[in-house]
Amino acid sequence: MGILNKYHLNPNELFVIRILTLAKEEDDSYLYRYFSIPEEDRGNFREILVSLQNKGVVLKSYKIPAKGENFDPYSIEFNKNFLKNFHRESFEMGIELFEMYPQFGNINGNIIPLRGVSKKFDTLEDMYRYYGKVINWNPEIHQEILDVLKWAKENTQFIQFTLASFVIDRRWEDLKALRDGKLVNVNFDAVKML
Repeated sequence: MGILNKYHLNPNELFVIRILTLAKEEDDSYLYRYFSIPEEDRGNFREILVSLQNKGVVLKSYKIPAKGENFDPYSIEFNKNFLKNFHRESFEMGIELFEMYPQFGNINGNIIPLRGVSKKFDTLEDMYRYYGKVINWNPEIHQEILDVLKWAKENTQFIQFTLASFVIDRRWEDLKALRDGKLVNVNFDAVKML
């Protein structure tokens, strides 16, 4: 991942950045789970923040709380250039998904476009951002989704839903279950009709 190399981040620092940016976007459940892990297993959070500040990810103007002081995740000041690069990578994953997604599908004998997102998102960029957030900007999950999508395009006729539906409904999980033979009691005629 380019962001790791560009800012000399280790995976633990990247994980902390991800949960902090998610917390700022009103999803602090990951942050609470993170803090429920014993410090000896997750690492010293204050040391991670100091390291991120030294690497230019967190602004020097942000006062890192001392051990025992209250911590407010919403007050962390990230470097705007870093955030732009960080989100650009999630856009790149969204673009990659868009480009790999089938352009048209055959539903009940009608050829229809499948890359449509306008019923759910205002712009393609909104869909890219949403996709990045859904997969927690995780390149391994993204690659797994691309692998499942490639398999589905080559081996099935089951891609009969729009890209927006694929992302919002996490349809890759269904395709993965189909690929891995983990579906039970499937009525394939009904699946095709949907």
